[in-house]
Amino acid sequence: MRSAAIGMAFLGLLAGTANAASLQVAPVLLDLPAPGNTATITLRNTDVEPITAQVRVFRWSQRDGAERLEPTDEVVASPPVVQLRSRQDYTVRVVRVAGGPAGGETAYRLVVDELPRPNRTQGTVALVMRHVVPVFFTDRSASPAAVTWSASRHGKSLAIGAANSGDRRARFAAVTVRDGAGKVVATNKGLLGYSLGRSAMQWVLPARWASKSGARFTISGMTEAGPFNATLPMSAGR
Repeated sequence: MRSAAIGMAFLGLLAGTANAASLQVAPVLLDLPAPGNTATITLRNTDVEPITAQVRVFRWSQRDGAERLEPTDEVVASPPVVQLRSRQDYTVRVVRVAGGPAGGETAYRLVVDELPRPNRTQGTVALVMRHVVPVFFTDRSASPAAVTWSASRHGKSLAIGAANSGDRRARFAAVTVRDGAGKVVATNKGLLGYSLGRSAMQWVLPARWASKSGARFTISGMTEAGPFNATLPMSAGR
């Protein structure tokens, strides 16, 4: 499962009449410091019709500047399939069953899929929901995030790299890149993404170029700990 599957997305083709998605999930993030190894999420059916939800857990890593989700037996969700009646809430347990300490911070994605209804009316297409919840298990000794930024041209776009030498993740949102004159080169108003511990990640943003490669830009935005501002050295790119 690649990065295209990460985030909240509607599944299915839109054609004819669509049935609205009806699955809600809370909370939207699970953060378990040691020695915690168990958490819960709540699934809610907001529709008048019953629905079925599938719950899976994947190990989350970042390699070669890209997100990767891989099957795992280190963390399990119970039950893995839930039948929800109309307006019903259901609690799902998320348990780390791997032995020993987490080792810094380990990251997972909990994927909750609303399954298509087998008895939908002919000529309609079910619009079903996928929720993806970040899950983190963190040792007390885990070092804080320490991110080094870099950037390069990526065609007409800007490729931003974040190399995190710390153990803990960093979450970036409302990002703005400016050149040496303070002019905005690129922005991302919503969530840019996470830089996981001991990993490197890259994002590509549309850009408005006014400076040559080699110039030193700046990047600013918000993290879970508050605002950040950093130097963004540029390389030649492609």
